[in-house]
Amino acid sequence: MKRFYLAMMLCLMAGQSYAGEVTVSSAWARATAPGQDSAAVSMQITSRKDANIVAVSSPASASAEIHSMVHENGMMKMRALDALPLKAKQEVALGSDGNHLMLIGLKKPLNAGERVALSVTVQFADKRKEKVEVNAEIKPLTESHDHSHMHH
Repeated sequence: MKRFYLAMMLCLMAGQSYAGEVTVSSAWARATAPGQDSAAVSMQITSRKDANIVAVSSPASASAEIHSMVHENGMMKMRALDALPLKAKQEVALGSDGNHLMLIGLKKPLNAGERVALSVTVQFADKRKEKVEVNAEIKPLTESHDHSHMHH
């Protein structure tokens, strides 16, 4: 039994989360710059069955949303989504240049080397919901990650 718990802890520490039908891996966010109150979270997510990401939350922020990036009139614009489809057994890459999860109203800066907790809620065709707990790595801020030019 001790080996089982050790194996589970190692998986979580490696940035992978498993919750029944859904697998999340490579979850990360960039460290925030001074005064920055939002951050995009990237990850790989796979569902064994057709489903939708329907909600996200984090104790690190006042709110969290599912976002997409679209080209509109020559500009990239960020839009909140009510849900994001997951096709059965197809990995979906969430990243800041496309669909991603957005933490809004950060309660404190995200510092490189730390982790940020999130809960991702997935709903299946039978209306059953599954919550996946994610522990995203915070990577160093190596480039500007300013969303001030984008329109919500």
